[in-house]
Amino acid sequence: MKKFTVLVMALIFMLSFTLVGCKSQKIKIGVVLPDASEERWANQDGAFFIKELDALGAGYEYEILFSEGDESKEVQNVEALIAKGAEVIIITVEGSGAGAVQAAKDAGVTLIAHDRMAKKDLTTIADYYTTFNSWNVGKAMGEHLVDEAVANGCTTANKCDLAIFAGRVADWPNATYFFGGAFEEIQPQLAIFNIININDTFSGLSLYTEATFTDAAKTALQAAMQPVDTDWNAETAATKAAALVAQLGNVDKSAEDVYVLAPNDDTSAGIRQEFAKMANPYANYYTTGQDASDVTLASLMGDTVKGKGTQTMTVFKDTSKLVANSVKIAKNVVDGVDGLTGLTAGPKIDGVDTAYTAIDVLTIDDKQKTYDLIFATGYKKEDSAAFSNIDFAPYK
Repeated sequence: MKKFTVLVMALIFMLSFTLVGCKSQKIKIGVVLPDASEERWANQDGAFFIKELDALGAGYEYEILFSEGDESKEVQNVEALIAKGAEVIIITVEGSGAGAVQAAKDAGVTLIAHDRMAKKDLTTIADYYTTFNSWNVGKAMGEHLVDEAVANGCTTANKCDLAIFAGRVADWPNATYFFGGAFEEIQPQLAIFNIININDTFSGLSLYTEATFTDAAKTALQAAMQPVDTDWNAETAATKAAALVAQLGNVDKSAEDVYVLAPNDDTSAGIRQEFAKMANPYANYYTTGQDASDVTLASLMGDTVKGKGTQTMTVFKDTSKLVANSVKIAKNVVDGVDGLTGLTAGPKIDGVDTAYTAIDVLTIDDKQKTYDLIFATGYKKEDSAAFSNIDFAPYK
């Protein structure tokens, strides 16, 4: 039913795009997004792109295309936009984006990698990259787990259980930076934890920071991540969590806490539902995430039913702000000024000029902050069925 709803919403989005998204046959700005059947691209980034690009007005005609989860379609979309005169293309790639980057480079078109890096190699790569600074997202996750563990009395003499999961290793640099940032916080405090993963590929990691990140660090982090790669998929994450829970056996954990590094909200929900199936589950469950999904927000606001258990934090990445940054770069390019003019720049990724978008950390013990940032601003609607069990009155 959920998949059907998303598909219907995607069709509505595509119909609205047909009416307002394509301003003329000749365009200045092209946008290529992964898949209109996915909620984020259809109803978040996609809708935000229409709003931001419409606001630019005449002289910035645009078109938005979806790649249907197919990298060959992605290349075709880039070629179609180039044929219509696009001077700059914003793209969120399916895989590496190698074919799309090559097509843009061959045509002399500026390419902006939106949220995911797009490259064939270090010489054939996007011209600009917009991100939330994935390393800092990871640091926020690791900091949450360490802070909670220390506050709850975890010490080298009284170790607490730690389970570790990662995103899709192939999603470079995002997943690696998320993981690296988290371990920058966890590694110095690793002695207070007992790693319960089936394979401990983490204890031997050195301390890496964003400032000192090297190819050697990338290799080490990705090797550690590989056995716990969730592919950003809730079912894959649940399967790996179930295997971890199974190897714990019937041990009674009802007087203990567990700390779980989960890479994003969807995988976090899948993982915690497996831990909940233990015969004698942990007394308290602390876990991370990112994206501020509906399920996570329900959990943070106190609804463990529609929240599918307890998630104690998420990193809120306001995709409307990310879209605004990508569109700002595109406008700058069309206007003939430096792409990062008026934006917050940071460390280059793979040598690419990068614009960083601010993040916010939401936790279960500060429901007012979640309400203020998510619901009071209209980012999410209070009357959504996902939040029907929540009384918002105390936060107004």
